[in-house]
Amino acid sequence: MELTRDQYQELVRTLADGILVVDVSGEILYESPAVQRLTGYAPEERTGDHVFEHVHPKDRERVREAFADVLEFETETVVTAEFRFRHADGSWIWLEARGRTQRATTIGGYIVRISDVTEAKAREERLERTTASFEALFENSPDMIDIHTADGTIVDVNRQFCAAFDQPKAEIVGRKVWEIDQEIEPDELRAIWERMDVGERTEVETVFETGDGTRFPVEVHLTRLHVNDGDRFVVISRDITERKQQLREIRSLKNRLELAVEGATLGVWDWDMRTDAVEFNDQWAEMLGYDLDDLEPHLDTWETRVHPDDIDAVTDALDAHRNGETDHYDTTHRMRTADGEWKWIRDLGRIVERDADGEPIRAVGIHLDVDDAKRDQRELERKTQELERKTQELEDLTTRLEEQYRTLFEEAPVMAVVTRAEDGRPIIEDCNNQFADTLGVEPDALVGTDLAECYTTDSERALIDDGGYEDALNGAFTNESRDLVAADGNVIETRLRAVPQKDADGEVGGTLAMYIDVTERETVKRANERLEEFASIVSHDLRNPLNVAMGHLELAREDCESPHLEAVQRAHDRMEALIEDLLTLARQGEAVAETDAVDLAAVVEACWETVETADATLVVADDRTVVADETRLRQLFENLIRNAVEHSSTSPRSHACGDAVEHGGPDVTVTVGGLEDGFFVADDGPGIPDDDAAAVFEAGYSTNAEGTGFGLSIVQRIAEAHGWDVTVTSGSDGGARFEFTGVEFAAE
Repeated sequence: MELTRDQYQELVRTLADGILVVDVSGEILYESPAVQRLTGYAPEERTGDHVFEHVHPKDRERVREAFADVLEFETETVVTAEFRFRHADGSWIWLEARGRTQRATTIGGYIVRISDVTEAKAREERLERTTASFEALFENSPDMIDIHTADGTIVDVNRQFCAAFDQPKAEIVGRKVWEIDQEIEPDELRAIWERMDVGERTEVETVFETGDGTRFPVEVHLTRLHVNDGDRFVVISRDITERKQQLREIRSLKNRLELAVEGATLGVWDWDMRTDAVEFNDQWAEMLGYDLDDLEPHLDTWETRVHPDDIDAVTDALDAHRNGETDHYDTTHRMRTADGEWKWIRDLGRIVERDADGEPIRAVGIHLDVDDAKRDQRELERKTQELERKTQELEDLTTRLEEQYRTLFEEAPVMAVVTRAEDGRPIIEDCNNQFADTLGVEPDALVGTDLAECYTTDSERALIDDGGYEDALNGAFTNESRDLVAADGNVIETRLRAVPQKDADGEVGGTLAMYIDVTERETVKRANERLEEFASIVSHDLRNPLNVAMGHLELAREDCESPHLEAVQRAHDRMEALIEDLLTLARQGEAVAETDAVDLAAVVEACWETVETADATLVVADDRTVVADETRLRQLFENLIRNAVEHSSTSPRSHACGDAVEHGGPDVTVTVGGLEDGFFVADDGPGIPDDDAAAVFEAGYSTNAEGTGFGLSIVQRIAEAHGWDVTVTSGSDGGARFEFTGVEFAAE
């Protein structure tokens, strides 16, 4: 049925899409009201204008060709074109035009239907950019990446994978995974794959073998994905040869250090200068003929035993150090022994902590029995020099261990930055959180700034003046050193890899740059060299006197039986525990580099099984999943459980020796529960005295003669490494309650 012009106009007035009628010259004869909703122009503004007016100059020729097709087709069909159009508000929108090739004779022109496809085009462009970014990340990742099918056939590898095996992609694709992975049998690999669900991630360590027989250890992260033609496994592999070597070196240094200091005959004291509480070790007491349990852990225990003729000189030396006049406190004086005799003691110490006003908080030191040396002055001088040297070496070792372990296991992060080129300058268009966090700047504050502002002077010169950015824009594969400057002025040494970034039209508009932080790798290497040198010195200087001491101990056991011999043996064990906890304390201070979703209840129950808990009871009242380093989280819970169960001398239910905090006992109830932003660990023991609450996390603090005083300090270090806060309060049942806040929980 043929409609009149009025009937056509009434029909199109209700359509969502715009309707135009144009003649053979392109002149607009009619526009429906919907055209104004789409373009912002009223029909009376456009009627009589040319249809190509307001079309983007780059799209105008394509639209003309489409219109020519409308005119030229003899059979009836629909010609479609997409183009940018200037909206009445001055912005550009995308329109799709569909023109019929048959003339509408009733209204005297060709009908063109238009619709707004701006959002669809934007989604299409974002998808293209995202796809290009993922392809660039795959090809230029510093890790080896391969993709294989469910039967183990490799279907794709990245550039780093080819470089590691020194083979082109064509020679690797099509091979089986087990031809490369020489550590895991094919059946075992298939079993791993079959156990994985789609989207699940698995981590293993294995060994790869290159074509020339070279083998190297790798850390493999395997993810199962579903695609149209079946499942695929994406495998990210990292060469961990250097990490393995570092671990071997650490174990070797640890063994030598333990041998060097085991059984050293030093009396150790740790003085809280605010409360005058003092922690003595067994050898300090035995040096004066006492058992440690016979002595009060207070400054009076030392002060009342100093010879009256020596006390003024000792006090003057201590005051001089307290006032900052000396680097350390060092006196030789007489002390009264348990049998009433006087023994010459060399007393060395140092203030290791002051408050904001410079007032001393804590001092540590050692006692050395120099009674025999006083009868031989030359021997005394030799031993004094040796003791001073070893004291300084031990202090240096403590500092080096803390610095090295803080960053030893940190893996170099990958930072990504997208730039756009403006007048030859790289302007930051986007960056990931790793880049922003490394520089200490919010991501939004970086967007729109010149990338060169994040560089050192030399790196900026390499980027701009030496053509580094231009090379990246031209497609040259970039793998160079670049130094970044953080907000606090620190310089971060990195390796840069950059590739050109193309827009939706295929034109290069900027770059995708990736940075690998190599600062920590160099720091750990230098720190390990210093630690090995020091450990060698300590081992050499202490091994001979240690062997002599152990030999005399065995001879003494053959000649007589004495409780003092057992005390010597306990002193050896005590020193070993101190060193072990010291190393653990330093190691736990490192920031967490990698985290996983960890079932809180499961890890607590596993820790409970590994600790001697006697008749104690565990209650877990939180089944959430936290984001944490599982190994270090286990260490945290094990230390807290031991404190509550094994080391409580003041509990009415137990007479066992306490460690850092006395609370609980063999039949104590330990409860792990949830907080709004964290969790807590509580027991129903006698709790913590108010005077001790501020000191329980201090390294070396302990109310137990046998304890090392590092347990709760390790707990605090692990919490801080995760970015958590930890506080100690009294529990609802009167016991100790440790609260951890700022904890991130995994999404359900």
